[in-house]
Amino acid sequence: MSQNSLAIFDSLTADWFRHTLGKPTAVQDAAWPAIFSGVHTLVSAPTGTGKTLSAFLVFIDRFLAEARSGTLKEELKLIYISPLKSLAGDIRENLRCPLNGIYEEERKQNPSAESTFSKLTIAIRTGDTPQKERRNMIKHPPHILITTPESLFLMLTSQSGKKILCTAQTVIIDELHALIDSKRGAHLMLSLARLDELCAKPLQRVGLSATMKPLHLAAEYLSSDPVTVIAPAMQKKVQLEVTSPWSDTRLLQKDSIWHELAGTVVDLCKGSRSVIAFVEGRAYAEKLAYHVNQLAGEGFARTHHGSLSKEQRFEVENELRNGNLRLLCATSSMELGIDVGDIDQVFQIGCPRSISSTMQRLGRAGHNPDRVSVMYIFPRTATESLYCGLTAQVVRNGELEDSRPPRLCLDVLAQHLVSMAAGEGYDLDDVMAILPRAYPFKSVTREDVKDVLCMLAGDFEHERNIPVRPRLLYDRIHEHVEGDSYSRMLAISVGGTIPDKGLYAVKTENGVKLGEVDEEFVFEARIGDKFLLGAFAWQINSIQKDTVVVAQSSMYGARPPFYKAEIIGRRLQTGIAFGKILGRLSNALEKDTLLQELHQLGLDDTCAQIAFDLIKRQYNATQGLPDDRTIVIEHFRDETGTHQMMVHSVFGRQVNAPLAILVREAAKRHIKTNISCFDDDDGFLLFPYGEYELPEGLLQSILPETARPI
Repeated sequence: MSQNSLAIFDSLTADWFRHTLGKPTAVQDAAWPAIFSGVHTLVSAPTGTGKTLSAFLVFIDRFLAEARSGTLKEELKLIYISPLKSLAGDIRENLRCPLNGIYEEERKQNPSAESTFSKLTIAIRTGDTPQKERRNMIKHPPHILITTPESLFLMLTSQSGKKILCTAQTVIIDELHALIDSKRGAHLMLSLARLDELCAKPLQRVGLSATMKPLHLAAEYLSSDPVTVIAPAMQKKVQLEVTSPWSDTRLLQKDSIWHELAGTVVDLCKGSRSVIAFVEGRAYAEKLAYHVNQLAGEGFARTHHGSLSKEQRFEVENELRNGNLRLLCATSSMELGIDVGDIDQVFQIGCPRSISSTMQRLGRAGHNPDRVSVMYIFPRTATESLYCGLTAQVVRNGELEDSRPPRLCLDVLAQHLVSMAAGEGYDLDDVMAILPRAYPFKSVTREDVKDVLCMLAGDFEHERNIPVRPRLLYDRIHEHVEGDSYSRMLAISVGGTIPDKGLYAVKTENGVKLGEVDEEFVFEARIGDKFLLGAFAWQINSIQKDTVVVAQSSMYGARPPFYKAEIIGRRLQTGIAFGKILGRLSNALEKDTLLQELHQLGLDDTCAQIAFDLIKRQYNATQGLPDDRTIVIEHFRDETGTHQMMVHSVFGRQVNAPLAILVREAAKRHIKTNISCFDDDDGFLLFPYGEYELPEGLLQSILPETARPI
């Protein structure tokens, strides 16, 4: 089978692959024939299985063959779309490996042959691309363009960009799993549908993704035409251990968790070359790096997150790649496929927020298919000890959350309607021809589009006598749309779905950008305060309109900045999986085998004992545990005598938050007072003001017959 898949390549390419990499992986074996045949292809496999080369090698081989025969035109042929700007540079460097290797193979076999290496051009077009390179791209289009969803949208908005794009034949979408559940993915899919209309014929689409499900939905999302799915069964060995950072359970009562945690992390790093510690938040990354460096010395740990400048992130990535950095404290910014070399093991600080992200992080260690991926999970509280064990077991079982692409994204549609108007204009029929080719917009009707166009033309404001300049010019009689300079300015300045968070730039007195901090943090900060950023301490010298000017300082008195972030709750599917395990633990408690069951979840002795005590206390208080078929309702009075009702539900915030609202409204019908409500992934709490008592049966009073599906 492997020899057959290599047979589709030129002998130079096949010889380079055999000499350098040996046999193709199962993914490459299955993907190359499908991609070579020109069909839309979805490649879904774990990290480190050669997905990128499975997508690119067919086209590299084809372009080099055209260069040798003199038929390679100076025009764009392949577009590679990355969700991260930082991935773009990695991909360009990774492409140089096969290109250099094939060139060396060619030189060995025919020393007098003219090199074709320099004839194949690769360019990057992101927000960081200098204007000089962008202008050069217009005069000399690259054969391979590496870009992001937002930059592709901007190119579709401009005439010069469309001139470059119109010759493209193939598009590769990397990290599809990171886009499919968001409006950013919907934005990209509509851009690709417009690209199909722009080019001579619809582009061949190749989607690359980590393990995801359901695959039939991902394939339908990738293209409205038939898609070949490549997802060979691959048994990747994993090792997940829930490890206590406490040497004594009594330390749970003390505020020493980060010091204890840092000590454990340093000990586990001693036998490793490079380690990544993932945390759930930028402030925690800075905090962990600070405590580790206090113990192991400055420079032992660095941080990597979205609020660091690209130069700082690039420096850290290079240090890790070259083996000069022992520990990297990172957020989800390191989940995707940034190449950082060989990682021995991965740490997870606290309970991860989703199963899919845990799998992505786990795949960072033991990157090759034949190596074991090792992750140590460190709980910080008693509750986390239990839920870290539940998460580890669900990961071992391979129970991924199902993808749920958003539909009817009319705000995204509005951006594209303005962008299209910035060109030659269009008819309503043109829009209706494009929408079925983008999965999130298949259900958008002609009337929906008309309503959005009327909104963009200013009808909403005009009905209220509010002066406004139309975003586009809509001829309702002939159903024709045109734009003006204002339309183009809007499309360029507000395109995309990444929100503007109002962050302040952090710069040195010389103007070197170090990163960003939250506006609210700056509001509470004062000149002279110290904070941590990039594992270094900085002192505030001045606060300007949108910039904080700092100077490097000693660590003493520095604190991590805080950031506001959207909290993504546990999926219902994961909550049900947790509930099934909790049901087993409840039965084990009755049979007096609970400790053994907790050890089977991967908890060490200390974590197992902490989780055992937690479950025992909960069971004694409520005579039961919540599970996949049980919601536990607990009525109690706090130390002030206020009556409260706690609803224990494992189904996650996405269920608990709306359910809490319904129960609160039901309670208001019984007691005429304000009722406060707090919800999280594990349930919700209700308490009235005053001496009122919440009645029983509130949950049962909510009738399913009165609900409608959404």
